[in-house]
Amino acid sequence: MEGIKKFFSTIWNAWKKFGEFIGNVIGRVFLMLFYITVVLPFGLALRLFGDPLRIGSKYKAPSWVVRDADDLTIEASYHQF
Repeated sequence: MEGIKKFFSTIWNAWKKFGEFIGNVIGRVFLMLFYITVVLPFGLALRLFGDPLRIGSKYKAPSWVVRDADDLTIEASYHQF
């Protein structure tokens, strides 16, 4: 009985090591594919076509965004969003 337990214990430990290896490989491949297909094109498009800080040549310097204050009361400050 002890021999069978040792045999299956050895198989189980080998299976856990194999599963950990496969999990690491699949996780890295999945994250690499996600990065290449989603994050990289988005970042490149934003870098090439976007100007989120409005510092490009088509904006006058300084490019302040003027915002109007609607209501300057204490009650309005409780409902900002």
